[in-house]
Amino acid sequence: MESVPIELVDVREVASRAEGIVAAFERDYGHLLAQHEVHHIGATSLPFGHTKGDVDVNVRVERAQFQGVVSALSTRLAVAQPENWTPVFASFSADGYSLPLGVQVTVIGSDADFLLPLRDRLRADAAALRRYDDVKVAAAAGGAEAYWQEKDRLLRELLADH
Repeated sequence: MESVPIELVDVREVASRAEGIVAAFERDYGHLLAQHEVHHIGATSLPFGHTKGDVDVNVRVERAQFQGVVSALSTRLAVAQPENWTPVFASFSADGYSLPLGVQVTVIGSDADFLLPLRDRLRADAAALRRYDDVKVAAAAGGAEAYWQEKDRLLRELLADH
């Protein structure tokens, strides 16, 4: 079976829409998340590179609030990748925005709380961001599984280096 290549777009083509989507999410869910951190993460939060055209946010919560936030979001958003859920990580997808929106909930200080530091590292290190983008562009032709594996490999390497 042949893999369907991943289509990528330049993040600059969707950056303003992505920012608007993050702001809309914060307005739409502010009543549930007012006491928690909401951060724009993923490729659309970076200064350059390529994206599949989706937007991601990281909702960071204290351990004691994790289950309550997950329960509240579970009644409003679609569960995403439940096989990856742990006692400190949950993910959702949100419909109704002009680009697909992923929501990752993490417990602050847990082993799953690496999304924001990773974003900040890529924002601060242009060489690492270029390397990350080069891996994504090269892997996209191999389809979704190859794309995910290569991205994951490099991101684990970057996290280990820091």
